[in-house]
Amino acid sequence: MSKPNVVEGKRPGLKAGQATELTIIAPFKKGGAERLRKKMSDTFGDPNQKLVDRLGTIHDVRYVIFDNDTRLLFTSTFDGEWDPYIDDFATKIPDQIDMIFGEVDGFPGIRSSGIKDWIVKHQVSAQYFYSAYPSSSVRDVWKALKVKGGLDTLLDQASS
Repeated sequence: MSKPNVVEGKRPGLKAGQATELTIIAPFKKGGAERLRKKMSDTFGDPNQKLVDRLGTIHDVRYVIFDNDTRLLFTSTFDGEWDPYIDDFATKIPDQIDMIFGEVDGFPGIRSSGIKDWIVKHQVSAQYFYSAYPSSSVRDVWKALKVKGGLDTLLDQASS
């Protein structure tokens, strides 16, 4: 068994202020890439955006099928620490995570007691990580956009 990608108990992934990066590269089960493409085309869109928004900590997320349909690349930037982020997947959107990663070889299920070990085994830390707003959380950005919307309305009314 290979040693997890962890340095002295620290979880993998670089930080920029309060933002953390996560990159997972894992092999598909036979036919998994094709099944995942079908599932994603059937289920992703606006409703899925709202599901991911429920976490309230994700700046961005990407799933990439590559290497001749043999591997999945998952990347995200999130607010805070690694363990609570993974816990949020298990408690807030477990069905979506299991639907996607269920096509990956050896995935134990997001609710499994071994899930964090599985993730660490497949996680690769970035060599460099940049965040445009390292001191602003997703919730901070949402609040700022609400304020901007209110100011835009007020300014539009004042100029009419």
